Amino acid sequence: MAGLSKTLGVFGPVMLLAIPTSGPASAQTAATPPAQTQPAGPAGRGAPNHATPPGKTKAGAAQPSQLEEIVVTSNKRRQNSRKIAGSIGVISGKELIDHHVESYEDITRVLPGVSFASHNGPGQDNISIRGVSSTVGNPTVGIYIDEVPIITQNGYEGAAQPRILDLDRVEVLRGPQGTLYGASSEGGTIRFITNQPNLDKFSAIINSDVSGTVHGGPNSDQQFAVNLPVIPDKFALRISGELLDNSGWINNESLAGNLVKSGTNYERTGAVRVTGLIQLAPDFSLTPSFFYQNLFTGDSPNFFENLGTYNQNKQVREFIKDEIYIPSLTIHKGIGNFADLTSITSYFQRDVDRQADGTYFNSTALSQFYLDPSYPQYQPQNDSILGNSPSPVLFQDHFQTITQEVRLASKADQRLRWVLGFFYSDQQWTHFDYETISDYDQEFQNIYGFNINQSVLGSPGNPGLWNNNLVWQVYDHNDITQYAGFGQIDYDLTPRLHLSAGERYVYAHETFSEVGGGFFDLGGAGTMGSPYRQSASFSAPTPKFSATYDLSVHTSVYSTIAKGFRLGGATTPNTNVSCVAGLNQLGFNNAPNTYGSDQLWSYEAGLKSLLLHNTLSINVAGYYIDWSRIQQTITIPICGGAFNYNVGNAEAYGGEIETRYRPPAIPGLTLGVNAGAEHASITSTINAQTAAVGENVLFTPTWSASAIADYYHDLSAAVTGFIKADYDWVGPSNGSFTVTDPNFHDPAYGVLNASVGVDFRGWEASLYAQNLLDNKIIIQRPIINSVTEAYTLRPATIGVHLTKRF
Repeated sequence: MAGLSKTLGVFGPVMLLAIPTSGPASAQTAATPPAQTQPAGPAGRGAPNHATPPGKTKAGAAQPSQLEEIVVTSNKRRQNSRKIAGSIGVISGKELIDHHVESYEDITRVLPGVSFASHNGPGQDNISIRGVSSTVGNPTVGIYIDEVPIITQNGYEGAAQPRILDLDRVEVLRGPQGTLYGASSEGGTIRFITNQPNLDKFSAIINSDVSGTVHGGPNSDQQFAVNLPVIPDKFALRISGELLDNSGWINNESLAGNLVKSGTNYERTGAVRVTGLIQLAPDFSLTPSFFYQNLFTGDSPNFFENLGTYNQNKQVREFIKDEIYIPSLTIHKGIGNFADLTSITSYFQRDVDRQADGTYFNSTALSQFYLDPSYPQYQPQNDSILGNSPSPVLFQDHFQTITQEVRLASKADQRLRWVLGFFYSDQQWTHFDYETISDYDQEFQNIYGFNINQSVLGSPGNPGLWNNNLVWQVYDHNDITQYAGFGQIDYDLTPRLHLSAGERYVYAHETFSEVGGGFFDLGGAGTMGSPYRQSASFSAPTPKFSATYDLSVHTSVYSTIAKGFRLGGATTPNTNVSCVAGLNQLGFNNAPNTYGSDQLWSYEAGLKSLLLHNTLSINVAGYYIDWSRIQQTITIPICGGAFNYNVGNAEAYGGEIETRYRPPAIPGLTLGVNAGAEHASITSTINAQTAAVGENVLFTPTWSASAIADYYHDLSAAVTGFIKADYDWVGPSNGSFTVTDPNFHDPAYGVLNASVGVDFRGWEASLYAQNLLDNKIIIQRPIINSVTEAYTLRPATIGVHLTKRF
């Protein structure tokens, strides 16, 4: 049934200071920026500089070192992050490898303010920033690979999850980013910035990782990247790839309790990226790129708590096949000393085939709600045989998005800086839900002695209702066309006072259609009645205003006011008999057919400082968010369906502090302590049975904190040893508005990660552990497909990592 898998669990962000940098590869530069840096446009000729770790020179001698400033491109040009009026988190490419950051869930453990709602495995997470979270409609966080948006609608699938492959850095922009990044950046934006080709120098890197997981098995992750200057100064290629083979740790049992398969949730992933750089003139370049990724998981990572940790007895394997294709072309042209013209043309395609176990909400529901009341004499057979008949549910989602952005930006070294642009996208999403019950008609015939179409489950007007044992099918098609114009002006009013103002106006039109069939479609929309169609339009401005004041060369304060906006859309009708009964329990006479856009205003102030001769950094941010007409998914009792709804208004407030310290008395040591707190609650509601005033907004931990320690020490003139450790705490949160929901309260938990290794003559080898203490706490209990499941951290994983640079 449409929307049956929308009820998600979640846990919140892990606050962790950006890990100590290892040179320019971390998108960080020395406190005094170098004279030559890679420009923001694709014509950049700078290759990633795999510089030495903190406290170590290239000659290998340990010495006191300073912290580095952070350079980002969040404003569409390279800037010192301290000069930007906003909170930005950065993880360098080397840090991603060293600390084994492989997914959104890992990102939430190394950057503050980011959280996720887990669903059913890789590619199924919904991402939120600062508590602006929702599992419905358009996402609240924009996801980009370089300049290409890879945004897919929430609901049946989660956010597209690209592999952490050959990246220069990851940038997390906290707070509304609609001015430059559009309507799906209501809460923030995550940007995966790839390494670009170098026109002049050959280079290569190999990363080999072999590990083992407790209660699982062996794992392997092999990555490579090579830079080829095919025609020096004119044409270069950068090619990278990955093969990942992760063991599973979930056991699948039969209904009798016998082991069917161990490690059922294994993962196999392959990815490749090819990027070219064609330098037609010093100020004119073309950057074609292609990225492909194929992910397959054998089963869900969730288990049934009553069967014991890591055990489940699902009768249908819940596999996921997730493919991503992203070709793009970036054109960069300088216009004298006036401005730079940039054009980004891209195509994003994502195909997800996912199978779910519908036994409980299809087979069991038919027995309990239809057969048992009508044929009580057959109740034992109804419940034990028909009620346990395996029901495979196949979801097939196809996303394709064409985007075009053109912008003109002034040169960076001017007192008045500006950017002006136009954005167009056409996103089409088709969803096919096909649900059957294996051998149901034959089992029914064996028990009852007559055909299923002659029973209470039949339809006199449709004798073929149970053909192929179909119980439900639905085909949805959604097309969203979006147009936007945007601009931003930055002005240095004085050498210390910097002002910025931006605006984006977006217009979007959506068309939606649905057609269905099968027993559960009786009385509803689709082929049993009239096909369901709808269209809607949405538009809004998203302004942003900010000011930054330099208290000194290395200390700045800032304030920002910004508006966030998210498109509304259509929702499925849910008008079959069982869903109508469930809606009545919620106080609805009918399920809404549409849901409106929501919006928010964010007010933020912060301080960014380097102190004690650049050995201590302190970043502090505080914010208040006023969020109106929040979109959320409401699960319908009895039928297990769902619909999208504007539940009311909310407010959120909180703050983050990030610190790093490199004590001069202990060369090579970097310490970090971070903490954050946030509170988000409903302030008004249209329907108190759905979300009452005072209830917490979902997926928002009340607090989080982390501590890190990284230490490098020269063992000889050519060999440096290192030790790295971090411990992360996540506070409690709510995964449901319903007190009786098992996922209403998600507990606090902590996780310890560590590594030890050596760096010698271009080689780096390390022994590492993730979840070293093997924390098994159940961090959420989502109801998925009407069944309460349990989700925990990946069990302790211990491995060896080897890196070779050429």
